[in-house]
Amino acid sequence: MNRKILLGISLLCVLVFAVASASAITFRTERFSLNGTGSFMAHPPIFQGQITGGTMFPGTFWIAFDDTGWPTDDPGTPQNERLDYVIAHYFHYDPSLGSESWDGYFPPTASGEPMPTWRFYTAAGDTVGGSCTQVTITIKDLNANGVMEASEYAAKVISGNLVAYINYGGGCFRNFCGTGSFSGTLNVVNALTLEEELYVPSPALPSGRLYMKDGGCTVGVEPSSWGTIKSIYR
Repeated sequence: MNRKILLGISLLCVLVFAVASASAITFRTERFSLNGTGSFMAHPPIFQGQITGGTMFPGTFWIAFDDTGWPTDDPGTPQNERLDYVIAHYFHYDPSLGSESWDGYFPPTASGEPMPTWRFYTAAGDTVGGSCTQVTITIKDLNANGVMEASEYAAKVISGNLVAYINYGGGCFRNFCGTGSFSGTLNVVNALTLEEELYVPSPALPSGRLYMKDGGCTVGVEPSSWGTIKSIYR
């Protein structure tokens, strides 16, 4: 009988400890909108700019893509070898009637390629960042002819899933990690350089989300070259 009582007390203590530990975790939801520029023609491709709204405002951000193995454009040829590679490697055509489009996945599903990386920096000195498990870019085939035209590439939709790791947090996010998402537009603003504007709406109604917590966090790993980007754009 005494053993059963002791066992019951032990199980109760474990349960109480587990509940107490869970209740000690702080959860917070952060909202953001973004407006920045960048280009897949740059090496490396970095989209950076301002956090224009939400709980992270004011601040700055960058999202960087790993372009290992991407060719450079040869100015002596009529085609753009770099853009041709990006389209051929990352985008796939969806011929579904009424939904004709090219969908690009960075990195391609199950490819093992490095994920895009990101950082947010608030004016108050707080930092949060990590990796994008996947960034999806969609180009609508407006005339459903299966040929990607410059006007169609110029107006794209972009979305991404974010993972924030504890080792990239600072300030009020020093002990936090989490997940999040964003969606918006990616439009060409300079046809010659293929510079693009990344816009996540909107300053008045921020659509980006980060769901943060200060418990159960893991450490993120990324290529060392991105460490220099972090120091440049902090």
